[in-house]
Amino acid sequence: MEETVLSSSGSEASVVDPQAVDALTAALELASAGGPVLYLLAALSFVTLVLIFAKVMQFSSARLGERAKRGALARVRTATQAAVDALKEEKLIERAGFRAARRELRPLEGGLGMLGLIAMLSPLIGLLGTVVGMIDAFRALSEAGGAVDPGLLSAGIWVALLTTAAGLIVAIPATLAHGWFEGRLTRFADLAEQAIGEVAEVRRDLPKTLGMAAD
Repeated sequence: MEETVLSSSGSEASVVDPQAVDALTAALELASAGGPVLYLLAALSFVTLVLIFAKVMQFSSARLGERAKRGALARVRTATQAAVDALKEEKLIERAGFRAARRELRPLEGGLGMLGLIAMLSPLIGLLGTVVGMIDAFRALSEAGGAVDPGLLSAGIWVALLTTAAGLIVAIPATLAHGWFEGRLTRFADLAEQAIGEVAEVRRDLPKTLGMAAD
């Protein structure tokens, strides 16, 4: 059931869901049990979510697909065609096309380094928390002396493994997202190279076509 909190005037002020309160309390208890390592992983998870959301929006607006008429690939084609009209040498035309492709790729690559770093460091930070937790557990057993309490050791191990699980929870989506974004960029680079080659090839074949027409 939901608890209704009433103001001094007797009107309904807010509605509090006990299940939400219990979930929040449990989450705070887990964070407190994990210590600074778990707080750090929580911060990294927030950064990961923000980066993934921002990159998804950025990639969507860039329109990297091959069929996008107003997307990044179309802009690369347009820049290469403009170079065909202004330049004569094929190498200069291709260089202009690659510069246009690079201009499209550069902003999309921003943040991917941070995402990859989080994917790499999160399991290591979780492992560090596990080692620290195990050290604390065995230290408590050592201080207990002859009165060894198995519950003391199991509690320490539980807290230690909690940081490992948290590190993996952060690292797995970061790794998947980083791989997906990198794959999209690699695919776009291949398509851009193909488009630049096609436009440059038309420029290379143009003198032959004109020569045949003159004959």
